[in-house]
Amino acid sequence: MKKTILIVASMFATLASFAQTTKVDTEKSLKPTTKSLTTELNVNPFNGKISLNNSLNQIKFRYFTSPTVALRLGFNISRIDSVNNSTNPYGTNSYFYNDEKKSTTVGVNLGIEKHFTGTRRLSPYIGADFSITDRSSSENIANNQSTTTVTNAWYYTYYSNNTTITQIEQPGYTQYGLNLFTGFDFYIARHFFAGYEFDYNISKTTWKGASIITTPSTGINTGNGTVKNTNTTFGPTLFNGIRVGYSF
Repeated sequence: MKKTILIVASMFATLASFAQTTKVDTEKSLKPTTKSLTTELNVNPFNGKISLNNSLNQIKFRYFTSPTVALRLGFNISRIDSVNNSTNPYGTNSYFYNDEKKSTTVGVNLGIEKHFTGTRRLSPYIGADFSITDRSSSENIANNQSTTTVTNAWYYTYYSNNTTITQIEQPGYTQYGLNLFTGFDFYIARHFFAGYEFDYNISKTTWKGASIITTPSTGINTGNGTVKNTNTTFGPTLFNGIRVGYSF
């Protein structure tokens, strides 16, 4: 508890020291001007965690078309490739096992911000953005004389109470979302700011139908016993951490 109080006190002391303006500082606002470009990270000083921006863990940029209007772009492209081999070519119990997994996620956010007067350091804003995210997955397993092809997912098998159970992992999906948000930037120095943001989000996720085909054929299973599932959510989102960024 004492450590948390000291951290908070240090943060306020630092902000207070920056708030002491000099004569040179008062001549000009510290906020971005037309054609300024900013980027940022989320920092949580209480657990030492640093992450990319927003709930989709995206890299985020803002481009100011004027001192009060900014266009924002967030994006995330991630790829997973995994290969697991196990081979014993000798003896009567020889075997060959190869498991290849792939997954690609692509997400993009596009939006606009309207900034208000505030003060020479403080820039409150409101805005909206639209997001789309798509993930595709696949898995190919060669196990001795049989092959298994998994589309739109990965899967693993385990045994419980003498029953074989197949679980789906890394399912493919497509998600659309609309975010209405508000926040603020506080410019500690020229080109360097801290801030916070929260939003109200509505999104729809469509899970792609997963298929598992084994040759020699043992039948086809589709995504946890279903073909396609959809999920719609809406509500406020509070991001855990302080936005810290810079402009250039």
